[in-house]
This record gives sequence, structure tokens and C-alpha cells, in this order.
Amino acid sequence: MLKKVLSLILCVLLVFSSALCVPSYASYNSELDTEADIALLFSLDDGTVIFDKNADKVTAPASLTKITTAILTLENCPDLDTVVTVPQKAIKLLNGTGSSMAGLKADEQVTVRQLLYCMLVKSANEAANTLADYIGGGDIDKFVGMMNDFVVSLGCQNTHFDNPHGLDSDGQYTTANDLALIVKHALTIPAFLEICNVYRYKMPATNLSPERNFTSTNWMINPNFKTYYYEYAQGIKTGTTSKAGHCFISKASKDGYNYVCIIMGAPARDVNGDGNDENCAFLEAKKLYKWVFDNIRLQKIADTTRIVTVIDVKLSLRTDHVRLVPANDVTALVPVGTDGSSVLIEPIPEETPTVINAPIKKGEKVGRARIMYAQTEIATVDLVAAEDVNVNIFLWIVNIFKNVFTSPFFIVLAVLAIIVLAVYLISLYKNKSRRKKQHKKPKVYLSTSSSKRRRPPQNNRRR
Repeated sequence: MLKKVLSLILCVLLVFSSALCVPSYASYNSELDTEADIALLFSLDDGTVIFDKNADKVTAPASLTKITTAILTLENCPDLDTVVTVPQKAIKLLNGTGSSMAGLKADEQVTVRQLLYCMLVKSANEAANTLADYIGGGDIDKFVGMMNDFVVSLGCQNTHFDNPHGLDSDGQYTTANDLALIVKHALTIPAFLEICNVYRYKMPATNLSPERNFTSTNWMINPNFKTYYYEYAQGIKTGTTSKAGHCFISKASKDGYNYVCIIMGAPARDVNGDGNDENCAFLEAKKLYKWVFDNIRLQKIADTTRIVTVIDVKLSLRTDHVRLVPANDVTALVPVGTDGSSVLIEPIPEETPTVINAPIKKGEKVGRARIMYAQTEIATVDLVAAEDVNVNIFLWIVNIFKNVFTSPFFIVLAVLAIIVLAVYLISLYKNKSRRKKQHKKPKVYLSTSSSKRRRPPQNNRRR
């Protein structure tokens, strides 16, 4: 029976699973710079952050707001060819704002698809209002509530909308990190990138207007704008207001690598000396893309044969240590030419013990390590045992007894047992003493006393 119990306990102790490597935060801020107030460049392939400047800073989103409006429209309208009538309020709400418009008219009949092109290509605010009114069942405020619920569901912590188009408002704000969550979701909808990657759109004639041509506000995808054009760029959205500055989100793909760049608060200045101010949001994005495609590659930076550290082992007579290696090969986006010798793998002290008890199975997770490049953490990885270490049963049993007898639970239990025993012994002693006293009481002879009480009276008769 004892052998069965010991075997069961040993099996429980040996059941461990190793976790996969999880890419961590990586940044090459020391390699790059930008004139924009806020910038975020990250990989769509594995989420690695390449460059980050004020990505958590709360700021006005401008027309980047329309990305969320497009998502809710695409996810709540199964037929994009549904015809919608432009309501008067969609235009009236924008009077005096100097908004970017597509020239839509009240009671004009257009499809949802056409409205999406107007909103994402031309950045038309009345198109955003019309879509919000339609999806919100005639209530733009209800749609804005849907927008706020949606971004919360994505995990956005610093985003709130007051309107569906992005005009400045005290309650209209976001961060680059939150926009990254929104954009990643948008890119899972095929129609989204298809629409926002068009730089010239011909809108068919409607019941109130003839055919119209729109040019995208995104000059980075327009080959006619030589200063800004970047052949690997795709979409996504521009935005400009007095509070937000020049803003731009785009995607770029080259040689199997995919990145998203978010620029906010970029200035406008004369870069090439032609007397005209350039939109630096486009220029900064182009600069970041060129750098990352020229300098960053996905490479193996650690493998399962590399000894990271050695830790002590107890309860084994044959060995007193075990080697720890990465649980799996690790790849990361690192500068071209980087190899294993330039990457440091260091155990995380709070997650990796300095001593461990046998038994240990090869491949058993023991700790965790940081993978460092240029003093920056680029990944983390589980550390596992490189070999088996058998336990000595005698030492194992002694250790169990030692742990049991020195455990706080056992000590408390022992103290309670002593207290109970003491109370019992004291009670037993008192009962015994009480019985002894009862035995020492003087005996009363009832027959004698009775005879005395019954003694007949003396005969006092006179003789």
C-alpha cells in the first residue's frame, strides 16, 4: 500500500508542461527618431514593437476616428449595396465646421459601399454621419455609444468618441496603442483594406448628383505625389485637426514582412525648400518603413541546445545540478546580421529557482529567461531541464517528513494537540482529586444515633 501511495505522489510531482515562447516588447528607439509627437511602428506578423514614441499619450484622433465607424458599418451591414437616403441632419450638424465633405445632399440615395468610399477615401464627414445614422437606427448618438462599447471590448483603455467623424471635441480622444488594437481588428475585415487602399474613386451618378471623382487624402499611396509615394504602402487613413495635428495610419508589406505605422501630431514644414509646407506625417511614416525593411529581419536568436544556466539539485545522490535550456527555438525581429553571440539570454530571478528538488524530467519547465539585444528585451522564453535527474527515495521520504514536521500547519496542529492534551490531563487530575476528597469524609453511624434518639424516657414514677 505504501509503495502505491509513493508512486502516485511521484507521478503527480512529475506532471509539468512547458509553455511556448511569447514575444515581448521590443524597441529600437535608439536607432530612430521622428519629428512627430507620437509614433508607433509594429509588426503585424508577431506584434513586435519596433519603434515607440509617446504611444500611450492621450490625444485627439481627428479622422482616424473613421476607422472605428467603418468597422461598425462593415460588421453591422451584411449587404454593402443597401441603398441609404442621406438625412438632412447628417449635413446640418456639420454647418460652420469647415469639414472635409464629399458634396452629398439631403435625400440623396447612395449605397453603404459608396458611403464607405466617400468616408475612407475622401474623408467625408457627412458620409460618416450618414452611416452612423443608418447603423444607429436613425440615432447618431446611439451609434457613438456603439463605438465606445466596441473599443472597450477590444481592450482600449484611453479612447472615447463624441462623434463618428473625428472633429475636435473634449470627449474625443485616443492613444496610438489603442489605435493599434482598432487597426488590427479592421484589417481582419477584407473589404476594409480594399476600400481604404484606393487613391482614386469614381462615384456613380445618384438621384441628385452626376458622376463624381474623388482623390484620396492619403498621398502615400498615390504615385502622382512623388515626395510622399511609397510603393509598399497600403491605406489606411489620414486625419488633421488643430488639436490633433497631422495624423496618419498605414500598412506596408515587403518581402513577406508586414508592418503598421501610426503617426500623430506631426508638423507641416518646408522640407525640400520649395516654399511649400510638406505633410510630415507621410514623410515620417515613409522614413520608418524604409528603415525597418532595410535593417530588421526575422532571425533565430536562441535554440534548444544553448545552455542558459545551471542550478543546484537536491534529493539525488548521482548528481547535484541540472542544466537549463530554452524550451523551444526563438526567432525575433532583430537587426540584419544579428546572431546568437550578440544576444544575451538571462534567467528571470523571480521566476527561476537557484535550487530544485529531484525528480526532474528532461524538458520539464523549471524557469523563465529574458532574451536581450542591445540592452533591450526582445523576447522571453521558458527554461527547461536538459536532462533527467532521478530522485533518491530515502532522501525523498526524509524530505517529506521534514517538510511535514516543519510546516506551519503541522506546528499549529501540534500546539493545538498539546493544548487539548494538557486540558485533558488537568481535567483528569481534578476529577481524581475530587474523588479522593470524597473518600476521606467521616462515616456516620445511623444505628447509634438512631438508638440515641429512640432511647425510651426514664421512669420517674415516685415510689
